[in-house]
Amino acid sequence: MDGHEREDVKKYRQEVFLPAMAEYERRMVHYEVDAGGSGGLKRVEPTLAPNEKKVIALFHDESCFHANEYKRSSW
Repeated sequence: MDGHEREDVKKYRQEVFLPAMAEYERRMVHYEVDAGGSGGLKRVEPTLAPNEKKVIALFHDESCFHANEYKRSSW
């Protein structure tokens, strides 16, 4: 419907986007389940090379929803 399964889009996702994201994630803090059995999470800092900087991801959702807007009548 929106073109996300076109062959060129799938190729870009597999060959460009996902490898780039894997490289970014390698430089991000991540969380693992604490092995102590508490079920809590443990913060794990990335291992960075000299002069390599940590990546902090910021995401912005531009979704728009218009449920029940512009109604002129109701039941």
